[in-house]
Amino acid sequence: MNDSSADRSPELDLSPRRLRGQSPEEALEVGTELYYPHQLRIRGIGSRFEMRATAIKVGPLSIGTLKYTAPVTVKTGPYEDAYQVNIALNGSFRTSAGSDVVVADRSRCAVYRPDVDTAFSGWDSPCTMFTVKIERSEFERIAAQYLGAEVPSPIDFELPMTVASGDGSAWMRSVRLLANLHQQGDAGPLLIDRMVEEVVVGLLWAAEHSFHRHLDRPSPASATALRRSRDLIHAIPEESLTLDVVARYAGVSGRSLQMAFRRELGSSPMQYLKSVRLDKAAEALRESNPRDHSVSEVARRFGFSHLGRFSSDYADRHGERPSETCRKSSHL
Repeated sequence: MNDSSADRSPELDLSPRRLRGQSPEEALEVGTELYYPHQLRIRGIGSRFEMRATAIKVGPLSIGTLKYTAPVTVKTGPYEDAYQVNIALNGSFRTSAGSDVVVADRSRCAVYRPDVDTAFSGWDSPCTMFTVKIERSEFERIAAQYLGAEVPSPIDFELPMTVASGDGSAWMRSVRLLANLHQQGDAGPLLIDRMVEEVVVGLLWAAEHSFHRHLDRPSPASATALRRSRDLIHAIPEESLTLDVVARYAGVSGRSLQMAFRRELGSSPMQYLKSVRLDKAAEALRESNPRDHSVSEVARRFGFSHLGRFSSDYADRHGERPSETCRKSSHL
């Protein structure tokens, strides 16, 4: 029962399911339903108590947030059938898994294996915990498929994981992207399945465990990896796609993907993404009524925050300013 989040990622919309426990008994019931059977102790006499949670289910993943309005300690036995990651979106909490202890905050989260007792305590000051629960059977199946070999069961993750930079930060972005795609209903089941795999593989790379040295990113990028990355870019160009996210989706390193794009397309992945966004923006401007959708709205939708730069890049690619495209569409 634990979770987390990181910077420079799209905001999460977890609106479909909001749960609240206004007494310790209700909080126990909600927490057990969303996570695992546990013990809850409120620390502090006379504290006003409430537990608030949000949750979505994406295949074998349960993604949510959790907060309490009073200091609490939560203890859980072995999860048995799930792995879990908990991150502090703000504030911090103290947590343990077996004999390992860590203070989790915005830069460092906690990764829980399914075979040891866990606990966390906090909320002496405000904290929002972001939680990612992954079904054990699917996690280990995807891990074995990626490695092409059996994996130890359970995987012996170390408790702390850095999410401020590197693989951990990229993993957080991929989780948020997956949650947003699921919520918006813009992605088909095949894309969702592939993103779920990317979350599992990303965690294998970001967290520490005993067989980390056996991981091997395919290199150089294959034609399949190049096709997958292009498919992702064309499917969701308006999303917050980074080189790390696209490369993980394709199953290769960022450097390998960059080399493949240069070799086959004479461009970089991010330049290719920009071109696709400009093309999609042109389609939107041609098909929309200027009274309903302004140039600035279309620019923002496809990730262009600087309107002047968008207009210049658009003109370089399409031979006219976006305002000219709008005027032409209004005469059709």
